[in-house]
Amino acid sequence: MALMMYTVNHRQNSIPLGKAAFYGCTRRSFIIISALLLLVLVTPLAFGQSAGEADLLTRSALTGDWGGARSWLADNGVSLDLRYTSFYQGLASGTGDKDFEYGGKIDAFINLNSNKMGLWEGGGFRSHLEYSHGDAPANLGGAIFAVNTALYWPTETPEELVATSLYFTQKVGDRSSIALGKFNPVDLLAADPFYGGWGIDRFMNLILAAPPSGLIPVVFMGAVANIRTKPVIWTVMAFDPNDRTNDYFPGDLFSDGVNISVSGAHNTTLAGRKTTYAATVLYSTAEGTDYSSLGGLNGTSTKSGSYNISFEFKHNLKESTKEPNATWGFYLKAAITDGNPNYVQRSLVVGIGGKALFFGRPQDSFGVGAYLYNLSDTLQDSLNPSYTNFQDEGAIEAFYSWAMTPWLQIGADIQYINPARGDYKNALVPSLRTQIRF
Repeated sequence: MALMMYTVNHRQNSIPLGKAAFYGCTRRSFIIISALLLLVLVTPLAFGQSAGEADLLTRSALTGDWGGARSWLADNGVSLDLRYTSFYQGLASGTGDKDFEYGGKIDAFINLNSNKMGLWEGGGFRSHLEYSHGDAPANLGGAIFAVNTALYWPTETPEELVATSLYFTQKVGDRSSIALGKFNPVDLLAADPFYGGWGIDRFMNLILAAPPSGLIPVVFMGAVANIRTKPVIWTVMAFDPNDRTNDYFPGDLFSDGVNISVSGAHNTTLAGRKTTYAATVLYSTAEGTDYSSLGGLNGTSTKSGSYNISFEFKHNLKESTKEPNATWGFYLKAAITDGNPNYVQRSLVVGIGGKALFFGRPQDSFGVGAYLYNLSDTLQDSLNPSYTNFQDEGAIEAFYSWAMTPWLQIGADIQYINPARGDYKNALVPSLRTQIRF
């Protein structure tokens, strides 16, 4: 669907690589971790809860209900979700530094409900604040797509607090809604059982977390409308073609063109299990580099107009009658583009994943996914062999995340990548991941 496609704007090796104790953790990283641990100890005590409460292993958040304050806020329209995810990853084989590094990510989700706040019905305000730190890079082994989605956002601003989502929502009637503002595309995939997850919950690789289309920026500003009809659910988006990660009130929106996306999803059943068919058409009027002009005697020129057409298929292989979210299934997404000025030519993403692979573990999640991105043939023809050895990129990723408690997830992830940089050997990237919900 259109929500899964955006422009790759990688920041390879842009995170500082200075060494320090504790797996390369910087002094600032140590201060952050210490502050979070202090919060864990102080918050329950401040609201009359002790760390030894009987519900410590069953509560949804480590700090509990704050003596009823968290529930009171939620009942009055304010929901707070704070997560800290740590990573220990490196390059086991391939081309590049073989050191394993530590990195961390803070994600804060603050949502407001206008109806519960006593204002008006159907309104809301959603925000996602992100802060990344540490020495673990988002890119490894010559891959042009980030191997660690969590550390990829916010782009170009490590160790800075950035609001990557900041938008207003409003229901229109019983079957439609509209959202306006600043969007992190991965946030729009939060409910998807296979994609999404911000790199902290499910797949870590950027393509398996939210397959890029070459046309949706890392963070965009615009409008998203959802319209439920029978039997198709429509999603229509209109947004600025430029990355707006560090912008909040820009005065140049749509000055370089506009991107329009229309997608339709049909939910049905196949062999008695939930199945979804979806198709998306995305078009951009913005100008991009004309790859056929690279290396020409007259300099580089631009070309306007680019598209991406995709088809998606989802089918549940296992469904639980006791746990509605404990499902897993098969997923496929294929797309074709113009290939110039879009850096993508064709793409294919397939996999199996979801929750509850094993009976009795409904909160555990797992996934095995693979992708092949045929990058622009025109771009490859212009770069090879005079400038570089540039080829298509493919990878396989597998992960399993153990729910030790509802607020503590411990996971392992491994990726095998055939990088687009053809002068690089195939890369093997293992990772450990821990997440705490406060």
